[in-house]
Amino acid sequence: VCPNIFKINFLILLSVFMHGHYGYVQMLCHASISQNFEFTFSVNYNKFEYLRYNSTEKKVVGYTEFGEKWAEDYNMILLAKGDLPVCYLQYVKIKSLSGCSVNQKAMLVCSAYDFYPKPIKLTWMRDDKEVTTDVTSTEELADGDWYYQIHSHLEYFPKPGEKISCVVEHASSHKPMIYHWDPSLPESERSKIILGAVGLLMGVFIAGGGLIYYKRKHTGWYSCSVLEINHYK
Repeated sequence: VCPNIFKINFLILLSVFMHGHYGYVQMLCHASISQNFEFTFSVNYNKFEYLRYNSTEKKVVGYTEFGEKWAEDYNMILLAKGDLPVCYLQYVKIKSLSGCSVNQKAMLVCSAYDFYPKPIKLTWMRDDKEVTTDVTSTEELADGDWYYQIHSHLEYFPKPGEKISCVVEHASSHKPMIYHWDPSLPESERSKIILGAVGLLMGVFIAGGGLIYYKRKHTGWYSCSVLEINHYK
């Protein structure tokens, strides 16, 4: 027995079946006086150890065919978490949530997606001056995959020729990142307008054709082809 080692043993009985079949999970925590901790986690079934995790080695080892498969999958998850970038920001997007009439209040939203670590700051600038009123922001929202997203809303009365920007400060960049709002329609919106116009014209043509057909039908005006049959004696 090692007096310098304090060991905690948790034994969790998973299930008990007929004919003596049973499974359990065993968790061990070793703590030494030098403050070195080691955690082990093992899954056992029918007197066989299927797999074991060791915090010192930081990997899972499988001891059966199924255990090896589980260990392989779990180690890939651990590896993916270990490869997580220290500082990362995928992209920032500004879009309008309302109209841009001069006499009507408009709203913009600046969104930052898939960033890590969590701390981030979004600031609105209007003609190179910080906007401190009519600004609301969400908290950093977890995506569930170790990344975060955040959204900041700005309400304002549009003015011709003004410049609106969203400044993002995050550890992924050594200096603030500035994103300017472009009120012109993006290509996708222009495509939607063009497709809508084409659809409207097609609707007009179809309606016009239907009206012509209706007029012909009710005025006795018919168009037909004549088949001539020649009889020879």
